Amino acid sequence: MDELFYNLFSQAPGTDSGTQVALFAVSALLSCIAMVLLARRNDLGWWAQILAVFAGPTVVALQYEISMLFYAVPAMLAAAFGLWRFSKYEMAGRFGRTVVRREFSVKSLLIGVALLVVFGALRLGRMLTTGFIFGEGTAAVLVSLLAEATLVVALIGIACGFRWAWLAASASGVVYVAVLFGSNPALALLGVTVFQVLAGLYGWFVWRDLPTAKSIAAEAESGSEYPPSPYAA
Repeated sequence: MDELFYNLFSQAPGTDSGTQVALFAVSALLSCIAMVLLARRNDLGWWAQILAVFAGPTVVALQYEISMLFYAVPAMLAAAFGLWRFSKYEMAGRFGRTVVRREFSVKSLLIGVALLVVFGALRLGRMLTTGFIFGEGTAAVLVSLLAEATLVVALIGIACGFRWAWLAASASGVVYVAVLFGSNPALALLGVTVFQVLAGLYGWFVWRDLPTAKSIAAEAESGSEYPPSPYAA
């Protein structure tokens, strides 16, 4: 069992670092499950993401570094925001929602970048305030933590109906995998991150046929003219 744990997480079992890596792997797995459910517009996806934040950042903060709550709490609120935002859509089945897709805009991109700066700063925490993250040999840590923050921001975009947010989620996974390959990767964390990339691409593909506000308005307008007026020229 100890050998299996080491092979999966590249850390000795029973150590603080091993526990933290295992918790973040479980968190990443729950995020993957959340993304697959959200691709199907299922409300349960947001509950899975809430559990993901609790299993990883929240538990690690409560056990090892309380300052991480400055990131965990906003990340939890982001998942709660997604649950609330999906509740604005009509039900489709037991847990599904009739999500209305929003088109890409420069404004949405700028808001996404601003949110990334905020969540990235919260994720870095004391490493940012002490200047540690700007030292030599910390580039991989900086990129990996920003990739984690990007996933949270991407989920906010998904909650608002932006299809392009799925590509942002996949991009964060690709960056994270690239960083892991440059170090001694934990096999479990590497595997679930690859699934995150695939889940993002799956969501982007599935959401291609979702109706937009314009298409719904056009359909309603055409429906109001049926049957055609006999007085039309």
